[in-house]
Amino acid sequence: MKRTTKVSLTVQIPAASAWHVISKGGDVHHWFGAVITACELNGDGVGAQRSCVMADGAKLEEKIIAVDHNLRRFVYAVNQHPLPASNVVGTVVVSDLDDNTATIQWGAEYECDEQYFEMIDQMLAGLYEQGIRSLETYCRQAA
Repeated sequence: MKRTTKVSLTVQIPAASAWHVISKGGDVHHWFGAVITACELNGDGVGAQRSCVMADGAKLEEKIIAVDHNLRRFVYAVNQHPLPASNVVGTVVVSDLDDNTATIQWGAEYECDEQYFEMIDQMLAGLYEQGIRSLETYCRQAA
């Protein structure tokens, strides 16, 4: 069954700063080091392949499927992951609120059995919230 998990947070950084980091597609381990310990990007933009290693040793194999600079929308398919889910597609959208405040929405659509939904939903929501806060901290330190 198709499911969606989504987190939206307001951050105290310019949207352009957050988008600059996200849209590159790589170096996730630099801004999300508590969860992603290594990240390698092969290629550039749409079609690029991203391989990440999580802190627990799990591997993620991802393919970037959209980088829309006008909408500040980054979409990627997660082809290998440790979750009991399939057809996982993540989306990050960055929106301006004012010069130094942005909203970052990070979510995923995926298919999973009913018995796993609550566990996956809670895990992804926590992961995305942590990722957004880590990105905020990273962008503030880089400024």
